Amino acid sequence: MSKEIALADIVKELSNISGFRISIYDTNQNELEGYPKKGSAFCQLIQQNPKALSLCHCNDKKAFETARQTGEVYLYQCCFGLYEAVAPLYHNGILSGFLMMGQTLDAMRDSPRHTYQTALPYIEDSTELKQAVDLIPVRSKSQILSCISIMEVCAAYITLSNRLKLNNQTLPVKIKEYIHTHYSSQITLDQLCSYFYCSRATLTKSFRNAYNQSILEYLTGYRLKRSKQLLEDPSLLIQDIARQCGFSDQNYFTKVFHQKCGLTPLAYRNQKLR
Repeated sequence: MSKEIALADIVKELSNISGFRISIYDTNQNELEGYPKKGSAFCQLIQQNPKALSLCHCNDKKAFETARQTGEVYLYQCCFGLYEAVAPLYHNGILSGFLMMGQTLDAMRDSPRHTYQTALPYIEDSTELKQAVDLIPVRSKSQILSCISIMEVCAAYITLSNRLKLNNQTLPVKIKEYIHTHYSSQITLDQLCSYFYCSRATLTKSFRNAYNQSILEYLTGYRLKRSKQLLEDPSLLIQDIARQCGFSDQNYFTKVFHQKCGLTPLAYRNQKLR
């Protein structure tokens, strides 16, 4: 039987082969493994500035979302012109993290100057910035694309071997969080399956096992909970509350509210405001 390769070893070997920093993140952008342990001198310098750090986080978040949506390796340039790539990782068919490669400049003559000028507003010591830019690896486009091919193989291996287990948050918890954020919009099981990259059976079974109720039951209950809070504000129209809580119209909202709460929304409001 072949020896199981640890994530830390995969990251280290891929870094040694490519010459890039390789890291693995969970779905909340928390780094789980990385090699080398520290980022480049340029990234360390940039991230000392809160505004620049915020730009980096937003940039990575967009890249992770693109990789999640496409299910493929996504190659992009960060806000300072460095090339990075991210690939989605799965555990038993459920998105569980990302494999990331970074950071390098292409071999174009103006690339270092562009990075220096873009970063200069965030760095007080221009000499230190220049030294950090000079240390950024430079690779040709073909070398970068070759590394992407290796990343695809490694991401497939991690996925097929279920090497990256869901960390801290399980699928049911993630579903709850999604509902809490998107309850005012239309939510369907097919939409959730597409978002979490899992089958309907996995989606519904995992949630029921965790919370002893269906996803739609929980969604309806959460919408009603939010509607009760809003009904205590007499300045809000009931039809607006229905819309804000994800119900298609006021009549349907009233019907569901009466079925679950034993009162109409108006009667509930009057009772609370006595």
